[in-house]
Formats: sequence, C-alpha cells, structure tokens
Amino acid sequence: MNLDQLKDSMSTLDEMLAQKGYNTIRLNTSTCNTAQKKIMKRYSQGALASLLIGAIFILQWQAGLGVDKFPFHLRIFLIIFLAISAVWYLFLYSKTKKINIFVSTPMQTVRQVASLRRYALVAEITLALAMTVFFTLFLSNLWNIKAASFWVIIAFLAIEVILFLAVFLPHIIRDFSNLTSMI
Repeated sequence: MNLDQLKDSMSTLDEMLAQKGYNTIRLNTSTCNTAQKKIMKRYSQGALASLLIGAIFILQWQAGLGVDKFPFHLRIFLIIFLAISAVWYLFLYSKTKKINIFVSTPMQTVRQVASLRRYALVAEITLALAMTVFFTLFLSNLWNIKAASFWVIIAFLAIEVILFLAVFLPHIIRDFSNLTSMI
C-alpha cells in the first residue's frame, strides 16, 4: 500500500468517524461482496496450491528423486513451510468468510477488514521471509551442483517478482479497497 492509498483510507475512516448516525454511512454491498468473493477465492487457491505442492514434494521424497539438487534439510524446510502456509491461507479464508457485509454495521465491517488486512500483511511478510531463506539455501546448493540451473532459476524468480509487483499486487490492493467501498 503506498502513501496516497493510506491517506485515502485515513480520510475515509475520518469521514466515517465524523458521521453521527448509522443511516448516513452505507457500504456498496455489491462491490464489497464481489471483492470478498475474490479475496476468498485467492486464499482458497493459495491453500490448495500449498497443499498440492507439498504433496508433490512428499511423493518425490518418498520416490528418492532429485536427492542431489534437493537435500534432506531443504525438503523438510519446504514441506513444513508449505504446510504452515496452507494452514495460514485457510485461516485467512475463514476470517474473510466471517465478514458479513449485509448484517454488520459499516464500522464493524471496517474493523473486520482492518483486522484481515493486518493478518494478511503479517502472513505475506512472514511467508516472503521464509521463501527468501529457502531460496538462499536452495540456490547456494544449486550453484555448487550446476551453475546453468542456478541462472535459470534466478531468471524465473525475477520474472515472478516483476509479475507479482506489476500485475497481482495492484489487484490485491484494489480488492481490499473495494471490501469497504462506500456509496
């Protein structure tokens, strides 16, 4: 979230706090509901992807494939990381599902969305740090085995980071902003 979006969010919150009656503040329920469904879909896909990738690595471990490129400690780290991320995404999914835009007051909805944003931010920072540690260990091991594979992985990671920052992050920010969209 950049500074301009933070200022807009704060001014919206100030406007809501300045209102004296509940009738004057109304959320755009159709926009909020659509954003809630998009966020829930994103979290369910994240949990499912983590579970599937974890299962693939467990099966690969059991079959004894890629032992030279994926030593034991990296496999354990990756499986634990994927299990934790799946649980965390399921937790975020349940938090998002509990937001009831149609029944809750606008202030309750804003409070629930702020809590969800905080949990999501903590999750993404923690998971990004864990992925950084994993790729540092993995790439240092891969560099010792085959330098060409190292550079291919670096190129794919760079493309993924650019795609995330240019495409996915603006959609995530927009969906969270639409979750408290007012009429």
